[in-house]
Amino acid sequence: MNENPTNADEQFNLGIMYIIGKGVLNDLEKGVYWWTKAAEQGHAEAQYRLGLYHNDEDNVKKDLEKAAYWLTKAAEQGHAAGQLQLGVCYALGEGVQKDLEKAKYWGTKSAEQGHEKAKEFLATVF
Repeated sequence: MNENPTNADEQFNLGIMYIIGKGVLNDLEKGVYWWTKAAEQGHAEAQYRLGLYHNDEDNVKKDLEKAAYWLTKAAEQGHAAGQLQLGVCYALGEGVQKDLEKAKYWGTKSAEQGHEKAKEFLATVF
């Protein structure tokens, strides 16, 4: 295992290993550090997971603005789950100003990729 990867995929994977404690001691902070490194290089899944991390109710470092920031980055790259979560943020006004048009836009983008929960979101909210 490369302990100082520069490749975004390797950084993301190392983050996963730290978060789940596979082959290394479980260390959420190190996991988030490596996800951030990958996300800064444009890794959509890392961006999405950082968005979820910063929006987690159990996270003492919860930051809705950071969550929306990372979800936006993932959504703009076509990450279907990121698009849905960003739509939810807009629907609830979490980390962004409440905007039902943007909520519907991102929910629709996700649903167009076949994301079933996005279809449920659209049917429930709109």
